[in-house]
Amino acid sequence: MLLARHNLKDVAYLIYESAPELFNLMFGSSKIRYLTHLVQCSNNRFSHQYIRVAERNKQVVGIAIIIPATKLNNNTDYYDILNFSQKLWLKLVQSIILKHVLQHKFPEGTFYISNIAVATEHRNQGIGRQLLLECIAEVSTASGSTNTIFISVDVSNMRAQKLYESLGFKVVETKTINLFVGTIGSRVLSLTVD
Repeated sequence: MLLARHNLKDVAYLIYESAPELFNLMFGSSKIRYLTHLVQCSNNRFSHQYIRVAERNKQVVGIAIIIPATKLNNNTDYYDILNFSQKLWLKLVQSIILKHVLQHKFPEGTFYISNIAVATEHRNQGIGRQLLLECIAEVSTASGSTNTIFISVDVSNMRAQKLYESLGFKVVETKTINLFVGTIGSRVLSLTVD
């Protein structure tokens, strides 16, 4: 689905919904504004070129972001839109917290589904499954690909993990960190398609 005909702020909001605690930590109260800008740009993991959408009645109701592993750490756009203190804050968050709970390097030739979200009122209708199936189909036909997809899920989100496992994904790593608010982390799952 082409993103050009959709409200990018709605797309940014769904990206936010995929990991609200993380985006609040990274971008604070300006999260939707920054995410909208990143969607419009080309050199970051939230770029329009990696976003797949599900729509109902010409409205975006779900998103999945699938990115080649080699592009995952391309953050050039962050440096163009953030001021010095915001860049410093983001580096701090990445080095103190994110490196302990998210995997950032995947084998060359693989893909990573970095975010998936469905609007609350459209959940339990198979939209998330359909988005994942579209990503799987896309990877199975990608040239130069090992046909392997990785996805991360919050350790507490068993419902999403069960969905991923029902499509054949297997847990390959769990990364957690104990903070004063409790344990946070993610499970990395992978799927190799034929």
